[in-house]
Amino acid sequence: MLLVRIVLIISFFLFYTTAVIAEPNARVVYKKTINEIEAGIQKHLMSSAVISSAITLINENYYLPKNLDFIIGGEDGPLYDAEKNEISIPYTFVHEVRSRFLKAKYKETGVSADEATLDALMHTLFHELAHALISIYELPVIGKEEDAADGLASVLLIEFFEDGQEIAISAADLFDLESDDKEIFEDDFWNEHSLDAQRFYSTLCHVYGSEPEKYGYLVEQSAFSEERAELCIEEYEILSSSWFGLLKPYIKHNKALQRKQSLTRLPR
Repeated sequence: MLLVRIVLIISFFLFYTTAVIAEPNARVVYKKTINEIEAGIQKHLMSSAVISSAITLINENYYLPKNLDFIIGGEDGPLYDAEKNEISIPYTFVHEVRSRFLKAKYKETGVSADEATLDALMHTLFHELAHALISIYELPVIGKEEDAADGLASVLLIEFFEDGQEIAISAADLFDLESDDKEIFEDDFWNEHSLDAQRFYSTLCHVYGSEPEKYGYLVEQSAFSEERAELCIEEYEILSSSWFGLLKPYIKHNKALQRKQSLTRLPR
């Protein structure tokens, strides 16, 4: 009887210790595919470092009060569902983005359509992550939340990833392609998102502002005025410091900002 009690006590202690040590984290769930196209996309995503890198960044740097699931597949999205605390990215979204880059012959920039698609996907993951963090931590947002989410996506790419600026440029180019493909109606000015053209220029502004000497060519290429270019430098400094200030209470200080993950891109 004494042995049984000892075993029960040890079992309870181990269970309790595990429960205490285990903490909520970000997780990825791949939903069942329904055709060969989705199966190919799933295989490509699982073999790439994009989603795993995003998950690693979150789990290494931020405390989460509850699990945050990234659902890859399904019909809805990209979006963040606050009730379920889930970020959904459909396979069809990835397929549409790739098709857009292929149609635009994006490989002529020096970046393949597949690479650009993964770049845009990573920006989207962090955009939706921003919505999640705003909801989870009840962060204040001044202005459009969608613009704030774009801003954090830029900051996370630039500050945490090697060649993060190049990844952000591909994402900006997607906004540009989307802007070219559709007419603007009055309803678009009421939309919670800024216009795709505005998102394109804002993202390039973030990239230039983060490293003006290296990305000076963006000023001429995108027809930024000299005055606007100077403001981009100031804006990125404010953007990055503001986001890190808001997130500071939730950062694991022993790991945050100590290194950039290696997710390199081809030179342009």
